[in-house]
Amino acid sequence: MRHLMKLRSQPFRMIRRGQKTIELRLYDEKRRQIKVGDEIEFCCSQGREKPFMVRVVALHRFDHFSQLYASLPLLKCGYTEETVKHASPDDMDAYYSKEKQAQYGVVGIEVECLAPTDPLLAASRFLSLLLRHKPDAAGITLDEHGWADVPQLLRGMAHRHPLTMAQLEEIVRTDSKQRYAFNADKTKIRANQGHSVRVDVELEQLEPPAVLYHGTGEKNVDSILKEGLLPQTRLYVHLSKDTDTAQTVGARHGKPAVFVVESGRMYADGFVFYRSQNGVWLTAHVPPAYLKRDDK
Repeated sequence: MRHLMKLRSQPFRMIRRGQKTIELRLYDEKRRQIKVGDEIEFCCSQGREKPFMVRVVALHRFDHFSQLYASLPLLKCGYTEETVKHASPDDMDAYYSKEKQAQYGVVGIEVECLAPTDPLLAASRFLSLLLRHKPDAAGITLDEHGWADVPQLLRGMAHRHPLTMAQLEEIVRTDSKQRYAFNADKTKIRANQGHSVRVDVELEQLEPPAVLYHGTGEKNVDSILKEGLLPQTRLYVHLSKDTDTAQTVGARHGKPAVFVVESGRMYADGFVFYRSQNGVWLTAHVPPAYLKRDDK
């Protein structure tokens, strides 16, 4: 069965790019017709963007949004690393009254895109490659702090993924992990962290929380328990401030596994921690003695 649903511009683009995979709705008569395996045509209610198709892969039903927010990964529900800090079930009151929520219940509609993804997604991936790993792939250079000249970047990308300045700004603004940052006048751009090339992105050295988290694939658990967390091809080990984010990161590597990092004890023992501009915690190495599996 096929359904039609309208979205505002930002969630429309996030679903089209695969950044948002769960759409939150009231579980009213219309939504109760949706079954796993059905198709949904999403249309943008703002502007003239081309509709696209998705397939429903799961339906997560709850009595109210408080239960949903406690159960589902909010980074898959339209929040970003920046906005998830302030996420609240009350955010949904702007769309559905408490009375309607109590009357019908709520649902998270998990989907996968059927149509080709937004071309800006491919451009964003190429941008990540250039700003973190291989700037020479577009003939650009990074300065000692990781900054690239924006006009040079746009020229260098033009042969594979041509972008306007407005599109580049949109990639930076809507990136779910807030990977990129402009300087004050937007003449330079850099990745906030994740580099394999040696640059100094002027990380803020801080005392970390008592615990942090690291998401990985189940296949990596044995080696981590033996060797600890290593930066591999990156300059630092990346750590998350909450289990939801770590779970999402781990899911990229197959069946997810989450480790609790005793970062407070590490800091007391002399290990150095940094926090990137987009809130990711970084350190050079986490020995096995400061790790344990999160079995929640």
